[in-house]
Amino acid sequence: MHSYPLHSVGSVFPSVCALTSLVLAQASPPPATTFSLRVSIAVDDAGKPLADSGWLSAEIDAAEGLFEPFGVHFARVDGPPLDARMAHMETRDDRNALAPHVKARDIDVFVVGSLRDVDDPVQMRRGVHWHAPSGAHYLILVASAPTNVLAHELGHYFGNAHSHVLDNVMSYERSGAPVFFDAEQGTRIAARARAYVKSGELVPVPLARRASDDLAR
Repeated sequence: MHSYPLHSVGSVFPSVCALTSLVLAQASPPPATTFSLRVSIAVDDAGKPLADSGWLSAEIDAAEGLFEPFGVHFARVDGPPLDARMAHMETRDDRNALAPHVKARDIDVFVVGSLRDVDDPVQMRRGVHWHAPSGAHYLILVASAPTNVLAHELGHYFGNAHSHVLDNVMSYERSGAPVFFDAEQGTRIAARARAYVKSGELVPVPLARRASDDLAR
């Protein structure tokens, strides 16, 4: 289980090698594969969605830009809203209760109002790549999360662990500079994408649907 904390600070600059490897990776992009990103947003007690379309588009656009050099794209699909009772994730059971809402062959993203750290209940999180006992895995994102938290959790979904390199997508350390995946992480993303397709866990989106989704955004 990987999660994104509520606060992060840093002071170590990314290495020249990491930045060079990123440029080399972008020079020869792999064949593109588009996956469905199925987003289900919790509502409040009045039935109003906790996230607006502008925030969600910014998160998806940021993730798209970071994954594109490695041949991975995302097409948003709107899932059914989550009941207000699921707006606040306090326990493991709360997170596991989302598993029945997962749709096979899509990447499920559940947007909620708050997400407590189940290992340290004093802390709150902004996102998590959660593995339920049923075997389902999915992303949970807080509606107030800053840009790139979705990209971070998708980084876990596609096989990457945390990094200690400043401004790496998988790091908690930020300077305010643009974030990046390095070449090794990109290779892992591309390999995991191929594995998902080969196993049938994820099914690529037809190009026509991706084009329609791009126009909608």
